[in-house]
Amino acid sequence: DLGKGSTPREHWPSHRGHEERGARLVEQLCERLRVPNAFRDLAVPVARFHLHAHRADQLRPETTLNLLESLDAFRRPERLEGFLIACEADMRGRLGHEADAYTQAERLRRAHMAAVSVQGAQLAAEGLGGQALAAELRRRRIAAIANATSC
Repeated sequence: DLGKGSTPREHWPSHRGHEERGARLVEQLCERLRVPNAFRDLAVPVARFHLHAHRADQLRPETTLNLLESLDAFRRPERLEGFLIACEADMRGRLGHEADAYTQAERLRRAHMAAVSVQGAQLAAEGLGGQALAAELRRRRIAAIANATSC
């Protein structure tokens, strides 16, 4: 929530847009302190997308897929886990929520597992290629996420 500190006083107590402001501040801080890239590459998306995680049960399947893609969770699944740990810590850091269950993490894990089960190689074997393959991969992943998170 680093971006909350840059919210203009006249907008308080609201902090709209703090996610994007926070992501920029995290990038600057990481550069100034020479933070290792792996930490920066996790911290920036946490700042930018933590509210998406907190509202995981309200996200459309397409938005969930966009989040997973933004986290590079298909090539780097460990990044999703780091993201979820940081988001849970953010939620539990709020007074009165220290012991709350963070069910959003399991929902996002289910969505990721469902999306990962749809592979481009399957579609290539069906004769798809290029943009048609990419579009169909996206369509099927969205459908898989919808199916996995509909409960």
